[in-house]
Amino acid sequence: MAPSDWVIKPASAQAQKHWLQACEQELDLMSKEKERLEKRPLERGENPRRTHKLRGKLAERSIAGTTYDQWQYEITSAGRIWYCVDRRKRIVWITQVSLGRPKKTE
Repeated sequence: MAPSDWVIKPASAQAQKHWLQACEQELDLMSKEKERLEKRPLERGENPRRTHKLRGKLAERSIAGTTYDQWQYEITSAGRIWYCVDRRKRIVWITQVSLGRPKKTE
């Protein structure tokens, strides 16, 4: 891993399980997103309309006692990755992965 790379970590066992399942089911899409998160997690990607900060109760997430802004990337028309960025430690926390629209955003 290059010094400029960010580390991707699941925020929970469920997030890890769903991340791995999505990587198996959508290999090309997830490979591209994994690369973006490892290299440029603070950029909005090739299609900035697909990446945005969540709002309301979902806007922030507490992980290990620290509160972060929570972001969403639309993998597909219904698939989502939710994540938080720890700028100080250079960690991208994966909080949720769904290949179908998460119920919480409906």
